[in-house]
Amino acid sequence: MTVNTLPINLDKLRNIVQKFGSTSFTTSQVASDYLQDGAGPEATQFEDLLKRHAALLGIRPMPSSAGGDTVWVAAV
Repeated sequence: MTVNTLPINLDKLRNIVQKFGSTSFTTSQVASDYLQDGAGPEATQFEDLLKRHAALLGIRPMPSSAGGDTVWVAAV
């Protein structure tokens, strides 16, 4: 399996996250918006990217017992 190792554009990622404002959003929503232009990391890599850069992006995961896609909110 080949993994796309294109570098992430943190400014683009931050702009996408900021457009959600105070509403919650999922990892899939961020990946979909980011990958709209075509080239970028694999959609499955976005979970790790968001976790790694959460403090910089000003977000935090919401606890969920449902499983599935992580839901994120702005850190307060």
